[in-house]
Amino acid sequence: MILAATLCLMALLVLSVRFAHHAGFRRGRRCERVVMNRYLHDRVLPTLEALALGSRSDASAAPARLAELRRAAKEQAALIRRDMTAVPTANRARLAPELAALISELSHNRLRAELIRAEVDDTLPSDRRTAMRDATGEALRNTLKHSGTDRAEVRVAERDGGIAVTVRDRGAGFDADRRPGFGITESIKARMAEVGGSARVESRPDWGTQVTLWVPQS
Repeated sequence: MILAATLCLMALLVLSVRFAHHAGFRRGRRCERVVMNRYLHDRVLPTLEALALGSRSDASAAPARLAELRRAAKEQAALIRRDMTAVPTANRARLAPELAALISELSHNRLRAELIRAEVDDTLPSDRRTAMRDATGEALRNTLKHSGTDRAEVRVAERDGGIAVTVRDRGAGFDADRRPGFGITESIKARMAEVGGSARVESRPDWGTQVTLWVPQS
């Protein structure tokens, strides 16, 4: 049963790779590689890592592992379907509901994140909302993978004529002088720069990590 579920999930991942390739091609040959790698990093790699960790489970955990694989496959399919059917639009809408949905989605991975939102007008165009949501998602997944804690805070505020989202955990932290990985450079910083925004990552050992995202509102 677990083998069959794993094979189905791998087939799903192959389809997502193909989608990533076509998405990159549509955006132009110059940025094709970046777009494809970012999609693989954000959508496919987390599921492969979950599979790799699950392969070390003992036989007594088989039923629970099968349920987890099914859930992962369902969530991955939903994300890919959303990406494939999304229609680019300049419509403005609120950011907070998309962040709330993201936090709910990641709660299935045992992340306990609290959304703290002041009474602000957080409406943004579609491209900036998507960038903020996906960069926030990458910051939260980094909390799960690297911080040693399952708790985080996500704060939304108005700042400098735009909207800022701060993701804060009080986990292990890291040396901020070390060379950043793909997730920070591409899935967070480059993604924000592409929509006219910015990202700042602050961390130090035993203090935790804080990621501050910002985009202009107009």
